Amino acid sequence: MDKNNESDEELMRKLQLNDLSAFELLYERHQSRLYNYFQARSPKYAEDLFQECFSRLLERRDQWNGQPFLAWFFVMARNLFIDEFRKSKIQKTEELSDWAENEKVEIDQWLEGISDESKTMLKEHYLSGLSYQEMSQKYGTKEASLRQKLSRALQVLRKELT
Repeated sequence: MDKNNESDEELMRKLQLNDLSAFELLYERHQSRLYNYFQARSPKYAEDLFQECFSRLLERRDQWNGQPFLAWFFVMARNLFIDEFRKSKIQKTEELSDWAENEKVEIDQWLEGISDESKTMLKEHYLSGLSYQEMSQKYGTKEASLRQKLSRALQVLRKELT
């Protein structure tokens, strides 16, 4: 059978047997769809995520157990995006904290136009890493209400910084 007519699932079975020409065909078939997926979510990191996802396809080919290939592949892509988003969010928080410490910047100065409660909430969420759920329990409020308060506080902060 001509490989161009083989299903993705048949190609995956061949890839599991180390047939790298099957990988090449999967790459050709799905490269634009995968790149567009990452481009829509993170234009800045689309190329890196794209390459990493195909690397993971090779590394994790033995984890594929016969389910529809595209569903499996795009779950892997989505999980990669989520993992990278979390890492970058953590890294940005650490960079901000390091910068503030190194430059002896008082974060409170940035927060002058914000209520004391909102200052505390912003610090707890973004600097201390408390989740919305943890904070809603602490303050005895619904998560939606808490998110709204933080959103408003961030709007004021953005105005202060610009």
